[in-house]
Amino acid sequence: MLPPPPGEQQQFPRRGMLRLYSIGQLAVLADLLAGDSSDGSMDGRTIVNSILGAYGLPKLKASPGYRYFDDLDLPVTFEYPKAWVRRKNTLRPGVIIADFSTADKVCLEVFPEPRGGGAAILAEAAVLKLINPAAEIGGDARLELPPASRIKTEQREIDGKMYTYIVFPSETVTRSGYQVRRKNLAVVAARRGTAFVLGCSARSDQYDKEKEATFQQIVDSFRVL
Repeated sequence: MLPPPPGEQQQFPRRGMLRLYSIGQLAVLADLLAGDSSDGSMDGRTIVNSILGAYGLPKLKASPGYRYFDDLDLPVTFEYPKAWVRRKNTLRPGVIIADFSTADKVCLEVFPEPRGGGAAILAEAAVLKLINPAAEIGGDARLELPPASRIKTEQREIDGKMYTYIVFPSETVTRSGYQVRRKNLAVVAARRGTAFVLGCSARSDQYDKEKEATFQQIVDSFRVL
């Protein structure tokens, strides 16, 4: 017997869920589902944790390791944590991958390569593209573009293609005046007149060495095919 969907929680309290399944049984179920969801966006433990979270129950330890992003519609590959949830961007080309328990996220954005100007112009356009989408779709916040002096870049040539790595801060100011500061690591490269930027973002007050290492792993794995 499976638990009802979250909308029916009142008829199926948490103690009923615990009677049906022990945490150990749910862990086994998660491992049986350890492949993927039908669309490849979640692994088994992430699926089970979404059910547990809906009932306010303790979650299983997240799946360790990374998985590869590989989409026939996008000529890029990169690694991201297995436990994070992947969603296609329905507003424009690209994808959003997030840890919804912490608001850490990875965004892939696609935009026309700026003409002329070199790496500095490409990096500025990439930062703008990562920061600007929230403004494009509206909402209860505005985002501030960091000054050029706070955008740090480094170029590396890998397999004959130039990649620009970017570190920058960002700040969201809600209409109520609350400020949310985030740290961002990104990488951008161009292919046939189209630029692809992969940006990792976390709240500054939650940023630590572990997250920095995770973000570094993600951007270092990024390749434009």
